[in-house]
Amino acid sequence: MKHKKLVALCLALLLVTLVGCQSKPTAKAYTPGTYEGEAPGHNGPIKVSVTFDENAIKEIKVVAHEETEGVGTPVFDRLAEEIVEQQSLGVDALTGATLTSHSFINAVAACVEKAGGNVEELKAKTVEKKPGEKIEKTADVVIVGGGGAGMAAGISAVQSGASVIIIEKNATIGGNTLVSGCAWNAANPELATQTPAAVGLENKLKSFLEMKESDLPPEFGPTLKKLKEQIQTYLAGDTSKMFDSPELHMIQTYFAGKRQALDGTTIEGKFEFIEVLCQKSLETQKWLSETVGTEFTNELSEPIGSLWKRSNTPKSKWVDFFVKPADYITQNGGEIICEVTGQELIEENGKVVGVKAVMKDGTPMELRANKGVVLATGGFAANKEMVMEYNNYWPEIDPNILTTNRTGARGEGIQMAQKVDADLTGMGFTQLMPIGWAHTGLLAYGGGSNVMYITPEGKRFVNEYAERDVISKAAIDNGWIFYELKTLGSDPFPPADNATESSVVFIADTLDEMAEKIGCDAATLKAEVEKYNSYVEKGSDPDFGKTSFTHKIEAPYVARKMKPSLHHTMGGLLIDTDCHVIDKSGKKIDGLYAAGEVTGGIHAGNRVGGNAIADIFVFGRIAGANAAAGK
Repeated sequence: MKHKKLVALCLALLLVTLVGCQSKPTAKAYTPGTYEGEAPGHNGPIKVSVTFDENAIKEIKVVAHEETEGVGTPVFDRLAEEIVEQQSLGVDALTGATLTSHSFINAVAACVEKAGGNVEELKAKTVEKKPGEKIEKTADVVIVGGGGAGMAAGISAVQSGASVIIIEKNATIGGNTLVSGCAWNAANPELATQTPAAVGLENKLKSFLEMKESDLPPEFGPTLKKLKEQIQTYLAGDTSKMFDSPELHMIQTYFAGKRQALDGTTIEGKFEFIEVLCQKSLETQKWLSETVGTEFTNELSEPIGSLWKRSNTPKSKWVDFFVKPADYITQNGGEIICEVTGQELIEENGKVVGVKAVMKDGTPMELRANKGVVLATGGFAANKEMVMEYNNYWPEIDPNILTTNRTGARGEGIQMAQKVDADLTGMGFTQLMPIGWAHTGLLAYGGGSNVMYITPEGKRFVNEYAERDVISKAAIDNGWIFYELKTLGSDPFPPADNATESSVVFIADTLDEMAEKIGCDAATLKAEVEKYNSYVEKGSDPDFGKTSFTHKIEAPYVARKMKPSLHHTMGGLLIDTDCHVIDKSGKKIDGLYAAGEVTGGIHAGNRVGGNAIADIFVFGRIAGANAAAGK
């Protein structure tokens, strides 16, 4: 399979020196047979079957799992092979998939115990790894980070004729992009005209007609004028379908990002960045499809905080955003090396000419770039200490707050660039994901047009279609924990035929039953639902100003227990629209480019849901092309 080839490619240059005794267990170490074992994984239980003869573990198979393809799944092939080869449970976890790795090992350990083996002895048998000699490589473009921005930069660079090396610190490419919903905002009038309009859409559009050009910076004036003309044309015609345009996307992105910091200063998105993001988003989708064969669902969706139904998603985020791009890159002069962490930029005569890095086993690596280095290392929302250090937006952050991010989102790219005098912007603004699972912090997925958000007491407390920071602040003001209530099956999260109750998912046929399950007053809950459903009928919400409704809240019901968690860091490296990193004197740093969440300024103080994927691919493409040209 392609993804297995990709994993093999990423691991091909990992140098491992195996030291120590590798003798087989004593005779009759196990009762021969095949046994099944299970352990809790990152997303759900991991179930394995293990076959033993009298002396050895012979074969390991995964029976069932819920791990993310490309993140957790590479664990299975690699650790199964290492456990059988070394006859040890002391093997290393895969970088970027630590929890899945330990869960897989524990599931195998359960089988070992059933077969009469000594689990503690097998766990104590470790494989020592020693660093090798320094590896030196050269390419036209070196890209640090193999998430969405890094892959876009790699595609663009090899398409320009450049040789490319991409390094990724996790065991496989994908980065934080793989644990996102991969919803990509792109104003697509063709799909919009095929999509039923939500109740309340016309009223929202009319509010833009009431805007004054003085409400925005002057450079946005022509955009607002054009948008008003588009809306008037739409309202005079068939309003049964959605309306959308890049200009609407631009105006919404501007207002969603304009925020005031705790110190009283205001941050807002710059016109030139918002214009590039929104005007080139659909074009970049088409570029990705035409270049590497990425396939999209061609159905519009609206992730939480998206403000409009304009998101498109790949058919498979692993295959379409990573396997296909990786194949294209490696077939056109590119190399991808995983489990390699960038540590320091190499600067000579005022120009960045390479990267010093280290492999997982400690082997040093020096990568030289003939034309440019692209930083695509992501944000720092998994680095709680760094978030707290810079925070200038949230009056309160729970010291035990969780994150939707992979553990590797630590901000190293920002720190590397700071050492060559890179300037930063917007570092005090971090986005909380309101619908993080209460028990893990992981992204729960979902939108705002078909749900009610209620407190543990059963009271609705916010406009569910608002920006993510607005919802998160309201949740914090109401004690952090809240419930998302909706009709079971009204969207894919979870689907009606695949919903199971748990400590955070509650299903009921009546509101009385739901009230009992979540511990609130039934009369209060029923009154709130009745009132909300009346707003759905009218398309108007006098309580919180919600403007988009797609479903009433009706039986059967599902409630999910939510708590805001760290999600996206708006701040990062200061760049220009050509993705050059800017130093503290306002000049370009020769040879250094950046794209994606490692940068700041594009989303200002709050990011629109679905704009991150647009950002990483639009600006990743620009960074790769300019680095390849040495522009």
